[in-house]
Amino acid sequence: MSKDRTGELAPGFDLHPAWRRDDRQIELDAIAFWTRLNLLPPDVDPEQRARELAAIAYKDGRIAGVTTIALTRVEQVRARLGMLRGAVDPEFRRSHVGMALFFFTRALIEQWSMEHPQERVAGLGAVLQNPDLAAWEKQPFWPISRFGLIGFAPDGHQIRVSWFEDFRLD
Repeated sequence: MSKDRTGELAPGFDLHPAWRRDDRQIELDAIAFWTRLNLLPPDVDPEQRARELAAIAYKDGRIAGVTTIALTRVEQVRARLGMLRGAVDPEFRRSHVGMALFFFTRALIEQWSMEHPQERVAGLGAVLQNPDLAAWEKQPFWPISRFGLIGFAPDGHQIRVSWFEDFRLD
C-alpha cells in the first residue's frame, strides 16, 4: 500500500511525517503522549526517543499513535535496518491507525533511504512484543507488510524484517 493510500485504512486520522524534521512541537506532543500512557521504560530519555520519531497520527488534534526508527546494524542479516517501534493510544487500537502508521512509516523511510544511499538502510526491522500479534506470529511471512521472520531475540520475541525493494546487499 502506498503512502498516499494509508488514510484509507484509518479515515479521520491525520498522519504526519516526523523523520529527521526537527519539529519541536511534534517532539513535545510525542513526549506528552508517552508520558500520559507511561510507555517509556525508566532508563529511556524521552528527548532522545523523540529524536527517533518517524511518523505521528492525530485524531481531532490529539495524538493517536507514533512510530520511531532507530538505525541499527543487525548482524543476523548483515545489514543496517530501521528498527521500528510503534505505540497506539488504547482508545484507538481497533481503528487500524497502527497499520496505517506502519505503511506510512515504511514508505517514508524507504524514500528517505533511496535519497540517502550512503546511509545503506536495507529495510525495516521489528522485535514483536505486542501480545495482540500472538496469533499472527505463527505465520512466518506477512505478505501485506512484507515482514518475514528472521530469528528470535534472546528473550524469545520474534525478529522480523521487511526489506526495501531497491536495496541490494554488498
